[in-house]
Amino acid sequence: MVHRAPDGRVPRATPPRSVGAAARETPPLLGEMGTGGAAGVAGGGNSRGRLAVVVAILAVGVSAIMIRYAQTGPLTIAFYRLLFTTLMLVPWVLCVGRSALARLERAHVVRLAGVGLVLAAHFSLWVTSVRLTTVANSVVLVTTHPLMVAAISSVVLKERPAGLALVGGALASSGVVLMFSGDVGGGGLLGDALALLGALAAGTYIVAGRAERRMLPTGTYCIIVYGFTTLFLLPLALWETRLVPAAQADWIWFVAMAAVPGILGHTLYNYSLGHVPALFVSTSLLGEPIVSSLLAALLFAEIPSIWTILAAPLVFAGIVLASWMPRNG
Repeated sequence: MVHRAPDGRVPRATPPRSVGAAARETPPLLGEMGTGGAAGVAGGGNSRGRLAVVVAILAVGVSAIMIRYAQTGPLTIAFYRLLFTTLMLVPWVLCVGRSALARLERAHVVRLAGVGLVLAAHFSLWVTSVRLTTVANSVVLVTTHPLMVAAISSVVLKERPAGLALVGGALASSGVVLMFSGDVGGGGLLGDALALLGALAAGTYIVAGRAERRMLPTGTYCIIVYGFTTLFLLPLALWETRLVPAAQADWIWFVAMAAVPGILGHTLYNYSLGHVPALFVSTSLLGEPIVSSLLAALLFAEIPSIWTILAAPLVFAGIVLASWMPRNG
Protein backbone atom coordinates (compact mmCIF):
# COMPACT_ATOMS: atom_id res chain seq x y z
CA MET A 1 0.00 0.00 0.00
CA VAL A 2 1.36 3.43 -1.00
CA HIS A 3 0.98 6.23 1.52
CA ARG A 4 0.28 9.63 0.00
CA ALA A 5 0.76 13.09 1.38
CA PRO A 6 -2.33 15.27 1.99
CA ASP A 7 -1.83 16.95 -1.39
CA GLY A 8 -1.96 13.59 -3.16
CA ARG A 9 1.75 13.31 -3.94
CA VAL A 10 3.72 10.20 -3.09
CA PRO A 11 6.54 11.24 -0.76
CA ARG A 12 10.02 10.49 -2.02
CA ALA A 13 11.77 7.73 -0.09
CA THR A 14 14.78 8.71 1.94
CA PRO A 15 17.80 6.81 0.60
CA PRO A 16 19.31 4.46 3.15
CA ARG A 17 22.56 5.51 4.74
CA SER A 18 25.61 3.56 3.76
CA VAL A 19 27.49 1.68 6.44
CA GLY A 20 30.39 4.03 5.83
CA ALA A 21 28.21 7.06 6.52
CA ALA A 22 26.94 5.49 9.72
CA ALA A 23 30.49 4.78 10.76
CA ARG A 24 31.45 8.39 10.29
CA GLU A 25 28.60 9.42 12.57
CA THR A 26 29.83 7.11 15.33
CA PRO A 27 32.81 8.34 17.35
CA PRO A 28 35.60 5.98 16.25
CA LEU A 29 37.06 5.55 19.74
CA LEU A 30 33.94 4.55 21.61
CA GLY A 31 35.01 0.98 22.16
CA GLU A 32 32.55 -1.09 24.17
CA MET A 33 30.10 1.63 24.97
CA GLY A 34 27.55 1.00 22.26
CA THR A 35 25.66 3.95 20.93
CA GLY A 36 25.25 7.08 22.87
CA GLY A 37 22.59 8.94 20.96
CA ALA A 38 23.44 11.89 18.77
CA ALA A 39 27.02 12.25 17.71
CA GLY A 40 27.76 15.10 20.03
CA VAL A 41 26.63 18.69 20.13
CA ALA A 42 28.05 20.79 17.32
CA GLY A 43 29.73 23.97 18.37
CA GLY A 44 30.57 23.15 21.99
CA GLY A 45 29.23 21.56 25.12
CA ASN A 46 28.41 22.32 28.70
CA SER A 47 30.23 21.92 31.97
CA ARG A 48 28.27 18.83 33.04
CA GLY A 49 29.22 16.99 29.87
CA ARG A 50 32.89 17.86 30.25
CA LEU A 51 32.84 16.87 33.91
CA ALA A 52 31.31 13.53 32.89
CA VAL A 53 34.18 12.98 30.44
CA VAL A 54 36.77 13.69 33.14
CA VAL A 55 35.15 11.27 35.59
CA ALA A 56 34.83 8.63 32.86
CA ILE A 57 38.54 8.92 31.97
CA LEU A 58 39.48 8.35 35.61
CA ALA A 59 37.03 5.45 35.94
CA VAL A 60 38.28 3.64 32.84
CA GLY A 61 41.90 4.50 33.63
CA VAL A 62 41.91 2.41 36.83
CA SER A 63 40.87 -0.80 35.04
CA ALA A 64 44.40 -2.10 34.44
CA ILE A 65 45.40 -1.15 38.00
CA MET A 66 42.53 -3.21 39.46
CA ILE A 67 43.54 -6.16 37.28
CA ARG A 68 47.07 -5.95 38.68
CA TYR A 69 45.82 -5.91 42.28
CA ALA A 70 43.58 -8.96 41.79
CA GLN A 71 45.48 -12.20 42.35
CA THR A 72 43.16 -14.49 40.39
CA GLY A 73 43.97 -15.68 36.86
CA PRO A 74 43.17 -13.26 34.02
CA LEU A 75 40.47 -15.38 32.36
CA THR A 76 38.60 -15.68 35.65
CA ILE A 77 38.96 -11.93 36.22
CA ALA A 78 37.42 -11.29 32.79
CA PHE A 79 34.56 -13.69 33.53
CA TYR A 80 33.61 -12.13 36.88
CA ARG A 81 33.98 -8.59 35.56
CA LEU A 82 31.50 -9.29 32.76
CA LEU A 83 29.21 -11.30 35.04
CA PHE A 84 28.86 -8.51 37.59
CA THR A 85 28.57 -5.84 34.87
CA THR A 86 25.67 -7.81 33.34
CA LEU A 87 23.96 -8.25 36.71
CA MET A 88 24.25 -4.53 37.43
CA LEU A 89 22.48 -3.75 34.15
CA VAL A 90 19.56 -6.13 34.79
CA PRO A 91 17.39 -3.82 36.98
CA TRP A 92 17.77 -0.87 34.62
CA VAL A 93 16.96 -2.91 31.51
CA LEU A 94 13.94 -4.57 33.16
CA CYS A 95 12.56 -1.14 34.04
CA VAL A 96 13.42 0.74 30.85
CA GLY A 97 14.29 -1.72 28.09
CA ARG A 98 11.81 -4.55 28.54
CA SER A 99 9.91 -3.67 25.34
CA ALA A 100 13.13 -3.72 23.29
CA LEU A 101 13.93 -7.18 24.65
CA ALA A 102 10.47 -8.42 23.70
CA ARG A 103 10.89 -7.23 20.10
CA LEU A 104 14.13 -9.16 19.54
CA GLU A 105 14.04 -11.81 16.83
CA ARG A 106 16.08 -15.00 16.76
CA ALA A 107 18.33 -13.68 13.99
CA HIS A 108 19.19 -10.63 16.13
CA VAL A 109 20.03 -12.85 19.09
CA VAL A 110 22.32 -15.02 16.96
CA ARG A 111 24.18 -11.97 15.65
CA LEU A 112 24.51 -10.54 19.16
CA ALA A 113 25.91 -13.89 20.32
CA GLY A 114 28.60 -13.55 17.65
CA VAL A 115 29.40 -10.03 18.89
CA GLY A 116 29.64 -11.41 22.43
CA LEU A 117 32.09 -14.07 21.28
CA VAL A 118 34.39 -11.42 19.81
CA LEU A 119 34.14 -9.34 22.99
CA ALA A 120 35.07 -12.42 25.04
CA ALA A 121 38.20 -12.75 22.91
CA HIS A 122 39.02 -9.08 23.51
CA PHE A 123 38.77 -9.35 27.29
CA SER A 124 40.67 -12.65 27.41
CA LEU A 125 43.54 -11.22 25.39
CA TRP A 126 43.75 -7.81 27.01
CA VAL A 127 43.37 -8.84 30.67
CA THR A 128 46.06 -11.47 30.13
CA SER A 129 48.34 -8.87 28.51
CA VAL A 130 48.18 -6.66 31.61
CA ARG A 131 49.89 -9.50 33.52
CA LEU A 132 52.61 -10.05 30.90
CA THR A 133 53.78 -6.56 29.98
CA THR A 134 53.83 -3.09 31.48
CA VAL A 135 50.56 -1.30 32.15
CA ALA A 136 51.66 1.49 29.80
CA ASN A 137 52.36 -0.86 26.89
CA SER A 138 49.20 -2.90 27.43
CA VAL A 139 46.85 0.09 27.61
CA VAL A 140 48.48 2.10 24.81
CA LEU A 141 48.45 -0.88 22.44
CA VAL A 142 44.85 -1.87 23.18
CA THR A 143 43.82 1.76 22.61
CA THR A 144 44.78 1.38 18.93
CA HIS A 145 41.41 -0.26 18.25
CA PRO A 146 40.14 2.74 16.20
CA LEU A 147 42.87 1.97 13.67
CA MET A 148 41.71 -1.64 13.63
CA VAL A 149 38.17 -0.43 12.93
CA ALA A 150 39.42 1.56 9.93
CA ALA A 151 41.43 -1.40 8.62
CA ILE A 152 38.60 -3.93 9.07
CA SER A 153 36.05 -1.55 7.53
CA SER A 154 38.24 -0.97 4.48
CA VAL A 155 38.66 -4.72 3.89
CA VAL A 156 35.28 -6.12 4.92
CA LEU A 157 32.93 -3.19 4.25
CA LYS A 158 34.93 -1.72 1.34
CA GLU A 159 35.01 1.69 3.02
CA ARG A 160 37.72 3.85 1.48
CA PRO A 161 39.78 5.43 4.26
CA ALA A 162 40.41 9.18 4.17
CA GLY A 163 43.89 10.55 3.59
CA LEU A 164 44.25 11.63 7.22
CA ALA A 165 43.29 8.13 8.35
CA LEU A 166 46.09 6.65 6.24
CA VAL A 167 48.62 9.12 7.66
CA GLY A 168 47.35 8.43 11.16
CA GLY A 169 47.62 4.69 10.63
CA ALA A 170 51.21 5.02 9.45
CA LEU A 171 52.14 7.20 12.43
CA ALA A 172 50.53 4.88 14.95
CA SER A 173 52.07 1.81 13.31
CA SER A 174 55.53 3.30 13.66
CA GLY A 175 54.81 3.85 17.35
CA VAL A 176 53.68 0.23 17.74
CA VAL A 177 56.88 -1.00 16.09
CA LEU A 178 58.91 1.11 18.53
CA MET A 179 57.08 -0.38 21.51
CA PHE A 180 57.66 -3.91 20.28
CA SER A 181 61.33 -3.12 19.61
CA GLY A 182 61.77 -2.03 23.21
CA ASP A 183 60.45 -5.36 24.49
CA VAL A 184 62.49 -7.65 22.25
CA GLY A 185 64.39 -9.87 24.66
CA GLY A 186 62.85 -8.08 27.63
CA GLY A 187 60.11 -10.55 28.51
CA GLY A 188 57.15 -8.33 27.65
CA LEU A 189 56.86 -9.18 23.97
CA LEU A 190 54.07 -11.74 24.46
CA GLY A 191 52.05 -9.25 26.53
CA ASP A 192 52.50 -6.62 23.82
CA ALA A 193 51.29 -9.07 21.17
CA LEU A 194 48.24 -10.04 23.23
CA ALA A 195 47.34 -6.36 23.79
CA LEU A 196 47.55 -5.70 20.05
CA LEU A 197 45.41 -8.77 19.34
CA GLY A 198 43.01 -7.44 21.98
CA ALA A 199 42.80 -4.20 20.00
CA LEU A 200 42.07 -6.21 16.84
CA ALA A 201 39.29 -8.06 18.67
CA ALA A 202 37.90 -4.74 19.95
CA GLY A 203 37.91 -3.32 16.43
CA THR A 204 36.10 -6.41 15.15
CA TYR A 205 33.58 -6.07 17.98
CA ILE A 206 32.87 -2.44 17.06
CA VAL A 207 32.39 -3.20 13.35
CA ALA A 208 30.35 -6.36 14.00
CA GLY A 209 28.03 -4.66 16.45
CA ARG A 210 27.59 -1.41 14.52
CA ALA A 211 24.24 -2.23 12.96
CA GLU A 212 22.84 -3.87 16.11
CA ARG A 213 23.75 -0.84 18.24
CA ARG A 214 21.71 1.41 15.96
CA MET A 215 18.61 -0.79 16.39
CA LEU A 216 18.71 -1.29 20.17
CA PRO A 217 18.91 0.99 23.22
CA THR A 218 22.38 1.02 24.75
CA GLY A 219 21.39 -0.84 27.91
CA THR A 220 19.53 -3.56 26.02
CA TYR A 221 22.39 -4.04 23.57
CA CYS A 222 24.96 -4.20 26.35
CA ILE A 223 23.11 -6.64 28.60
CA ILE A 224 22.60 -9.14 25.77
CA VAL A 225 26.15 -8.89 24.44
CA TYR A 226 27.69 -8.89 27.93
CA GLY A 227 25.51 -11.87 28.85
CA PHE A 228 26.79 -13.88 25.89
CA THR A 229 30.36 -12.72 26.62
CA THR A 230 30.00 -14.04 30.17
CA LEU A 231 28.79 -17.40 28.86
CA PHE A 232 31.72 -17.68 26.46
CA LEU A 233 34.19 -16.80 29.22
CA LEU A 234 32.68 -19.34 31.62
CA PRO A 235 34.44 -22.47 30.27
CA LEU A 236 37.76 -20.61 30.15
CA ALA A 237 37.38 -19.53 33.77
CA LEU A 238 36.37 -23.07 34.79
CA TRP A 239 39.46 -24.44 33.07
CA GLU A 240 41.74 -21.84 34.65
CA THR A 241 40.58 -21.74 38.29
CA ARG A 242 37.28 -23.67 38.54
CA LEU A 243 35.81 -20.23 39.34
CA VAL A 244 37.63 -20.09 42.69
CA PRO A 245 39.33 -16.71 43.31
CA ALA A 246 42.94 -16.81 44.50
CA ALA A 247 42.07 -14.50 47.42
CA GLN A 248 38.85 -13.47 49.16
CA ALA A 249 39.70 -9.81 48.54
CA ASP A 250 39.42 -10.46 44.80
CA TRP A 251 35.62 -10.47 45.10
CA ILE A 252 35.88 -6.77 45.94
CA TRP A 253 38.05 -6.18 42.89
CA PHE A 254 35.62 -8.05 40.61
CA VAL A 255 32.69 -5.91 41.74
CA ALA A 256 34.81 -2.74 41.55
CA MET A 257 35.87 -3.53 37.96
CA ALA A 258 32.23 -3.97 36.97
CA ALA A 259 31.02 -0.85 38.77
CA VAL A 260 33.82 1.63 38.01
CA PRO A 261 35.23 1.05 34.48
CA GLY A 262 32.43 -1.32 33.43
CA ILE A 263 29.42 0.84 34.35
CA LEU A 264 30.52 4.26 35.58
CA GLY A 265 33.18 4.94 32.96
CA HIS A 266 31.28 3.79 29.89
CA THR A 267 27.92 5.11 31.07
CA LEU A 268 29.29 8.60 31.59
CA TYR A 269 30.98 8.54 28.20
CA ASN A 270 27.58 7.79 26.69
CA TYR A 271 25.95 10.58 28.70
CA SER A 272 28.60 13.08 27.60
CA LEU A 273 27.87 12.41 23.92
CA GLY A 274 24.64 14.35 24.26
CA HIS A 275 26.36 17.36 25.81
CA VAL A 276 29.78 17.85 24.21
CA PRO A 277 31.12 17.35 20.66
CA ALA A 278 31.71 13.74 19.68
CA LEU A 279 35.31 14.42 18.64
CA PHE A 280 36.04 15.77 22.13
CA VAL A 281 34.62 12.61 23.72
CA SER A 282 36.33 10.40 21.19
CA THR A 283 39.85 11.77 21.57
CA SER A 284 39.46 12.03 25.36
CA LEU A 285 39.69 8.23 25.50
CA LEU A 286 43.41 8.73 24.95
CA GLY A 287 43.47 9.87 28.56
CA GLU A 288 43.00 6.25 29.67
CA PRO A 289 46.58 5.09 29.00
CA ILE A 290 47.93 8.29 30.54
CA VAL A 291 45.96 7.77 33.76
CA SER A 292 46.84 4.07 33.87
CA SER A 293 50.54 4.70 33.29
CA LEU A 294 50.75 7.40 35.97
CA LEU A 295 48.99 5.19 38.50
CA ALA A 296 51.26 2.25 37.63
CA ALA A 297 54.30 4.46 38.18
CA LEU A 298 52.99 5.63 41.56
CA LEU A 299 51.62 2.33 42.86
CA PHE A 300 53.96 -0.25 41.33
CA ALA A 301 57.05 1.89 40.62
CA GLU A 302 56.55 0.84 36.99
CA ILE A 303 58.23 3.56 34.95
CA PRO A 304 57.59 3.36 31.18
CA SER A 305 60.68 2.57 29.13
CA ILE A 306 62.25 5.14 26.84
CA TRP A 307 60.79 3.17 23.92
CA THR A 308 57.26 3.59 25.30
CA ILE A 309 57.82 7.28 26.02
CA LEU A 310 58.93 7.80 22.42
CA ALA A 311 56.24 5.59 20.91
CA ALA A 312 53.13 6.70 22.82
CA PRO A 313 52.95 10.22 21.27
CA LEU A 314 53.17 8.67 17.78
CA VAL A 315 50.34 6.26 18.59
CA PHE A 316 48.20 9.04 20.09
CA ALA A 317 48.82 11.39 17.15
CA GLY A 318 47.92 8.62 14.72
CA ILE A 319 44.65 7.85 16.51
CA VAL A 320 43.66 11.54 16.59
CA LEU A 321 44.34 11.90 12.87
CA ALA A 322 42.41 8.73 12.09
CA SER A 323 39.50 10.05 14.20
CA TRP A 324 39.38 13.39 12.40
CA MET A 325 37.04 12.15 9.69
CA PRO A 326 34.54 14.35 7.86
CA ARG A 327 30.93 13.75 8.83
CA ASN A 328 28.00 13.76 6.46
CA GLY A 329 26.12 16.98 6.75
